[in-house]
Parts: sequence; structure tokens; C-alpha cells
Amino acid sequence: MAGKSTHQPTATSSMKRISKKRPHGDLSGLSFAFFGEFRIWPSYHAASPPEVARRLGAAVRDSVDENLDYLVLGDKRGRGRAEAKKQAERLRARARKSSGSNTPSRPEVIDESAFREMVRLDLKGKRFAFFGGFDCCPAGFEDGLLSRMVEAVGGVVQSEVDERLNYLALGPRRGPGKIAARDRAEQLQAAGFAVDILDENSFLELVRTEQPKKTDSATDFASFISRLYGLVDQGKLGRSLRMLKGESFKLYVRRDADRLVGVVRSQTGVGTVYASWLTSDGHYGCSTPELDDCMGLQGSPCKHLLVLLVGLARSGQMDPATAYAWIHAARSKRPGSDTDLAADTFLQYKGAEPGEIDWRPIETIPEDYYAL
Repeated sequence: MAGKSTHQPTATSSMKRISKKRPHGDLSGLSFAFFGEFRIWPSYHAASPPEVARRLGAAVRDSVDENLDYLVLGDKRGRGRAEAKKQAERLRARARKSSGSNTPSRPEVIDESAFREMVRLDLKGKRFAFFGGFDCCPAGFEDGLLSRMVEAVGGVVQSEVDERLNYLALGPRRGPGKIAARDRAEQLQAAGFAVDILDENSFLELVRTEQPKKTDSATDFASFISRLYGLVDQGKLGRSLRMLKGESFKLYVRRDADRLVGVVRSQTGVGTVYASWLTSDGHYGCSTPELDDCMGLQGSPCKHLLVLLVGLARSGQMDPATAYAWIHAARSKRPGSDTDLAADTFLQYKGAEPGEIDWRPIETIPEDYYAL
């Protein structure tokens, strides 16, 4: 047809669009296809992942071909997800074969966490204030942890509610000045100032970071906790932190390059212990001495496993970045049973308590969880 271009973008030109430096949140000129349901999606977007991609300038397609830039796979199942992934793998293999193994191939396959990070709100320079008690961290722990969460995304914390404030985060528990802070924020809103009032869950969604920055040489403990809140059950994580703040724990842990297993005492049952384990590829479980599954699992890591993981990260016995990578790998997996591992762990534990076996515990100190 006259006047209509038949030029098709080449793999090289499209990969240049993907790899070039672009502002955070700018998806203009890129194409996306979405398959599978998202397990986590921030409510502040107020739209579905495909619609957010469109708002940011991307083209959204419903098929996978050689001209697609990104295939986004939700963690949950969805119609066509498996076939879309296979088609992308076939196209990538064909592109590598024809262009060489060092040439980037398309479409790039990313999971939902990578897309969430791609479209996360830019909070650099935004100002936050906190009032009330927060369930995500025990009393006395708030200031350091919450501030570090904000600083990790480039924000600034202030103590006053004034015209400079962008976000007022209110914890669900009582605290000095909470009611007055809300009243002042509502007055500012009525006067036309852009102050958002957030509850705890909305705040955690807002500052959630999916991955450490590539420039970070290490992940600090506050960033580790912040990312955990976007990954694991918030209630279980809150209970594990309260357990660690409430009393000392002797964590009997064995760890190698691919697995950690440890014994955690129950918070409620006197003398009751649990054997919890986690592998580098995300397989996990927790068992009672009777070799039954921990009732707290319920399809996701239980508080005993989180006590183990957080305790190791806080004590320096496990790098927080490694701990996060391992638990991140478990995000779409169901808990499993390993009766042989559990039985062997409990036998060693029974020998270690009276000193018959040389297995020295890592002791947690409640004060370590009061402030960073």
C-alpha cells in the first residue's frame, strides 16, 4: 500500500531501546506482554499492571513474538502463561543462534518483582513524618527502622507536619501527637497542599524495594526488613520480631552454601521446639518433634523460620542480601516436608543441649531489636 512503511524493528534496534539509559518509570517506546496473575501489586497504582505500563508510554500486547521487548510473568498461574514462557525461550534461543551468544536476545523475560521495581514511584527527595506505633517493628525500634526504610528509597524524614511534607504515615497503635498530626495534615490538604495520609500497609507498599541497588556492596538490616515486608506474610513477620524483642533465643543452626536448618523454641508451648529449614533455591519447611508440619506454615514461611532468618541476619551470621535472596526464591513455592532432615536435626539438638554434641547456639539479645 502506498505511503505505508513496511519497516519492522530489528532485534538490534529494539535491544538498544531496552538497554539505553532512561529515567525511572519511563517505558516509552517499549512493548510488554503480561501473563499470569500478580501475587503482589501496590494499591497506590490504582490500576492493573498492563494499564500502568500504558500510562508510562509502553505498548501492551497479548502475544509473544520477536518484536516484543518484555514478557512479564506473574507469580500466580494464568491462562497462556506456560506457553508464553516457552515461546519466549524459543525466540531467545533462535536469536542467540543467528546473532551470536553475546548478543542480547528478545523478548526479555522478567518476573513480577522486576516489573514492580521498574514502575515503582520515585520517592527521591520526598518528605515523610511518622506518628503512632507501627506493628512492623516493636516499640522502641520505630525511629531507626522506619527512617532507614525511607532513606533507602531516597526520601527524607522530618518530625513536623508542615507545608513541606509529602507523606504522613500513621501507625495503627496509639502514640504521642498522632491525632494532632492527622488534624494538621487534613488542614493542609484542605488548603491545597499535596500531603498524603498513609496507614502502615500503604507506607510499606510505598517504600518497598524489590532488589538491592546494584551499587550497594551490602544490604543493611533495615533494608532487609523493609523488603521482607513486601515479600512474606506481614503478620508472621511482625510476630517473629516481637518474639525476638521479647526474649533471648538460642538458635541452633547448621548452614552450608545451599541450605540452612535450625531449631527454634516455641513462643507459647513450654519446652516445644521446631526444626525449620530453607534452601538457596527457595524450598522450605518447619516440623514439630513429632515430625508433623508446623501449623503456622499455611502456605508460606512460618514465624519460626522467620525468627531463624532474621536472627541470623541481625547477628551477622548470615549476610542480609543472601538471606533475602533465599527467602525471595521461596515466594511462589509451597512448604515441603523432609522427615529425615527434621528427625536428624532433633536428634542432634537433644545431644547438643546437655553438651554431648558440639553444636553451639547463636544467642539473640532482645536489645538488638530495640533500635538500629
